[in-house]
Amino acid sequence: MRSETELKNLIQKAQRADELLNDPLIQEFIISVRGDLLNKFESTSLNDEAERMSAWNQSQVFNAFVTKFTKTIKEGRNAKLTLMDRAGAQIKRII
Repeated sequence: MRSETELKNLIQKAQRADELLNDPLIQEFIISVRGDLLNKFESTSLNDEAERMSAWNQSQVFNAFVTKFTKTIKEGRNAKLTLMDRAGAQIKRII
């Protein structure tokens, strides 16, 4: 079970990740990089296995980077719900 401080830190981290991931400039870069990687993959010869694998690996690394942001945002939402549940339980005890 995470402490209240850890949950609050997760929420702050998630808020920052959400701000970054949804920034229009970052979105433009994400779209551009994905397009470049797809173009690189599609433009390689079927015989050039090394180049195709390189493009595929780069794409996987990039997707992992974006997925990490998404996971952090989700963890922050879950932390927020946990804090709200704890607060609700505290209120019920008081009443």
